[in-house]
Amino acid sequence: MKYIYFLTAFLLLSPLYGQKIRTMNKGRAAAKNYAVTIPYKDIRGLAITEVIINGKIYTFMVDTGAVTAISPQLYEELQLSSAANLEITDSGNLARSMKVVTMPDISVGGLVFKDIPAAVTGESPFFQCLGIDGFLGSNLMRNSIVKFSHKSKTITFTDKHKEFSLDKKKGFDLGLDKMQSNPHLGAVFNSGDKKINETLLFDSGMTAFYETSLNGYTSKIKDSNIFTVLNEAEGSLSLGINGVAPNSMQYRLLLPDMKLAGATFKNVTVTTTDSNNSRIGAELLHYGDVIIDYPGKKFYFRPYSIGEIDMGEKNWPVQPVIKDGKFVIGIVWDPAFNEEILLGDEILSFGEIDYESITVCDAFTTVLRPKDDIALIRLKDVNTGEIKEVELVRR
Repeated sequence: MKYIYFLTAFLLLSPLYGQKIRTMNKGRAAAKNYAVTIPYKDIRGLAITEVIINGKIYTFMVDTGAVTAISPQLYEELQLSSAANLEITDSGNLARSMKVVTMPDISVGGLVFKDIPAAVTGESPFFQCLGIDGFLGSNLMRNSIVKFSHKSKTITFTDKHKEFSLDKKKGFDLGLDKMQSNPHLGAVFNSGDKKINETLLFDSGMTAFYETSLNGYTSKIKDSNIFTVLNEAEGSLSLGINGVAPNSMQYRLLLPDMKLAGATFKNVTVTTTDSNNSRIGAELLHYGDVIIDYPGKKFYFRPYSIGEIDMGEKNWPVQPVIKDGKFVIGIVWDPAFNEEILLGDEILSFGEIDYESITVCDAFTTVLRPKDDIALIRLKDVNTGEIKEVELVRR
């Protein structure tokens, strides 16, 4: 358990586009030959920055895996009107009908984006806990070259290829979603003489490194035996903008060798996701600068160190998730604990972490995990209310 749960907004238009809307790829940057660099606040790897709308400062997440979206509170404050709705799907494959609006001018570091379509989400802890008013999605960024630099905690928007001395021969092909320009790139998985290719969404709004689509894994990858199955269990792993994903059979996997954008990652622990998209998340930024050339359809990764990157880690046998404002067991990976630990058991404490004294928002801003590899978890039984304690080992 590297994180309390896998936090990802991931707003994707479903095939039910809604009345009169065929694309969210509208609007533009007001300037030409621009290059602006803005600072961002890093919250568990997520890039949070300030924008100006109607002369007032607001806080947005920069999310390549999402369509531009705003909170219901900002929708009311800006007094916007909506002529259509869209079905929008989140990371747990949960869909919700959302209003679509055209935003007033959005100033990002002095660069003004005009007439950008945005979805109006429902209520979500994402806004309160991350302190944000919305998401800057790929439909806003689609005409720019965007550089994420974790070392300097900055994002640069430009339309000039010379800004980053880009050599297209060293870039990797990028596919853009037709509805909202989400960026997809290819990865190669190796195990001995076996090799398989997968297309991954680069989702800067996901805290983890890599998640594979459950549907894609079971239909395409599973029989290749390139992944080692560490655990399989029924439960829920993720919290998206539309809520907690329902229980389903999930897998925790080990990928020995992964080649992505010219870099090699070894011993990658992977979990499946209910989303139809396999994703590379914001943790990639910890290992190097990422440049997305949206108009040139190229992806660049500039690693901070030379050589292979070993991602090996130990994992806990249970996975917490947030449900109805409480921390509960979302999945039990080790079947040896199936009699003692139940899905939905409330977590009262885990090692030195007192879950009764922390808030839901603490899970959005802090990595909650015991310091030691052996920890006692204290639970309230979901059925009887009985208090029970179980010793767990991170392996």
